[in-house]
Amino acid sequence: MNNKNINAALVIGIFLLFSPFAYSMQSNIEEIKLLLKNGEYVLAETLTNKSIEENLNDPELLFYKGIIETNMGKNNQAIDTFRNLTDRFPELPEPYNNLAVLYAEKGQFSLAKEILEQAIKTNPSYLTAHINLGDIFTKMASESYNKALEIDKSNNVAITKLSMITQLFNYQPNTKNTTIKVVKSKNDVNDEVLSKKDKEKYILVAIENWKRAWEDKNMDNYLNSYSPNFIYPNNMSKEEWEKYRTNRIVSKKIITISISNIKLRFKKEKVTATFKQNYKSGKLNQTSYKTLVLVGTRDQWLILEETSK
Repeated sequence: MNNKNINAALVIGIFLLFSPFAYSMQSNIEEIKLLLKNGEYVLAETLTNKSIEENLNDPELLFYKGIIETNMGKNNQAIDTFRNLTDRFPELPEPYNNLAVLYAEKGQFSLAKEILEQAIKTNPSYLTAHINLGDIFTKMASESYNKALEIDKSNNVAITKLSMITQLFNYQPNTKNTTIKVVKSKNDVNDEVLSKKDKEKYILVAIENWKRAWEDKNMDNYLNSYSPNFIYPNNMSKEEWEKYRTNRIVSKKIITISISNIKLRFKKEKVTATFKQNYKSGKLNQTSYKTLVLVGTRDQWLILEETSK
């Protein structure tokens, strides 16, 4: 069985079978779609990343980011993008599907199967995930029959079944069409405009949740407090920084953090929070002045920059 065939069959789900997201569209979405269709991936990536900074909680922009990264061969980054989407918007089946596609291309079929099952659990009528799950089972079956033939090359049962699978999967799906159809829901309305006071409440909650995750050594919640576009210190990569922070945090027996004198400055979609932070762990008792730059809308705010002095 040809690996290329199953990979192509899975990737087609990214480009041809994108269901609508019920979220408001941004004015530059059409430009991103055109750039993507024309293969202008570098320009599309630049425009998408810029748009995400201003519209952090638009899942469609994040979805396009993953698609662009996939087209550019940045599969590990695309995996991070789609994983972030599944964490933040677990009700959407499309990110699960595309995440499964990327893991399947790595040969991690068991993991891809689990993720596709989650997509179907999210939306039982999501046809793409059902088709891709069938492809995964087919590929896993072919591998099992090939292993059987390695043990006994003359086993007629394995030969017959492998031949049937090969014939079943002997087709060339169309992967040239990169047009993504997005239908805006009739019920799609703009977010209700929040007062500055209400925004402050949500931002303070985000900071408190970040602090609590740090104290509890809950690395999933802690790392998810940071934007996908977080500016990592000392020219670290995302992987290096996450490993560094994880080692620093989980190695401590007890962490106690107190925050006081929080001041917020609003500038368009960004908010700068400054405060006094007292950190205690074992014999270490350290006071610093922290600055967090947060981005987001309504009740979801993530850290874009973090500095201490």
